[in-house]
Amino acid sequence: MSVKPTKIVQSLKPYVPGEQPQDGGFIKLNTNENPYPPAPEVIEAFRQAMPERLRLYPDPLCVELRTLLVERHKGSVSQIFVGNGSDEVLRLLFQAYLGAGDAVAMVNPTYSLYPVIAAQLGVRTKIFELGPDGEMPDFPALSSFKVFIIASPNPPYGTFYPEETLERLIKSAPSTLFIIDEAYVDFASGDATALVARYSNVVICRSYSKAFSLAGVRLGYAFGTEDIIENLFKLKDSYNVDYLSQTLGCAAVRAQAYYAGLAVRIREDRAFLTTELRRLGFKVYDSQGNFIFAENGDGGALYESLKKKMILVRYFDTPRLRTGVRITIGTRKELEALLKALRDK
Repeated sequence: MSVKPTKIVQSLKPYVPGEQPQDGGFIKLNTNENPYPPAPEVIEAFRQAMPERLRLYPDPLCVELRTLLVERHKGSVSQIFVGNGSDEVLRLLFQAYLGAGDAVAMVNPTYSLYPVIAAQLGVRTKIFELGPDGEMPDFPALSSFKVFIIASPNPPYGTFYPEETLERLIKSAPSTLFIIDEAYVDFASGDATALVARYSNVVICRSYSKAFSLAGVRLGYAFGTEDIIENLFKLKDSYNVDYLSQTLGCAAVRAQAYYAGLAVRIREDRAFLTTELRRLGFKVYDSQGNFIFAENGDGGALYESLKKKMILVRYFDTPRLRTGVRITIGTRKELEALLKALRDK
């Protein structure tokens, strides 16, 4: 008889990432990667990386990278934690603050990894439905939940929640930890980092995968109070961020002007695609991410039709999302090819 895993693992439905085709030829608009290369400074740092360092362990505390990151925020190095992608940061936060019998609150739709992490820990999940255009619902007392997690901008609609909207929720539940996932915030009109200085129950998560064009490196970080960050350090793997990731991450932080220019271009192309899809009769949600969600009534058929034309978009077979697809903002050339495929069908 084979050894069985735990009941939690037996019942777990794993997170399913977007397709990553190994054969070429696809226009890839399905996983919200940045369509442009990393900054020249990052490419040069990759070339200058020292092979002899690969036999040594990396800095377990990511001191140089944390020092550079904190310059983007008003705080101290002890308020920054760097992880192996923001997914690791999210998982550690759940692990640090949620145990058996605790409850985490989240909205629907949102990043589909959140309920998977909760299920891995055997934590109860309460899901609140967003309004028809992604707006926040009227929440009951959030103080009954140990953790509330919200992405802003929130995938797959791309809804951005202003600082004052989030602050009202935070004030209503001082004993609840508010995790604000800002993976896409570089494409938005603002952020919520100022809340960290005003409230001890707020932590911000950021990613290098989107705005920094480093999805292949796996790098993310948290910005919060010293107590919250200290708890993440207690749980992390000994060397959770490798030498090369730290090296490229430092170079990326130093190249802010380059990435700011990319964000402007992506926002302009997001507006272009939104306008053109609406002209074709799609319902397109107002997005502040590097993606849009477009509805035509049958997202599955649209996904299959575009895939046959070598264009990948993201389809979610869930009740609220199966009427449309999520489309990453690619280059203007890629978006023109997408629009041509839609017009020619």
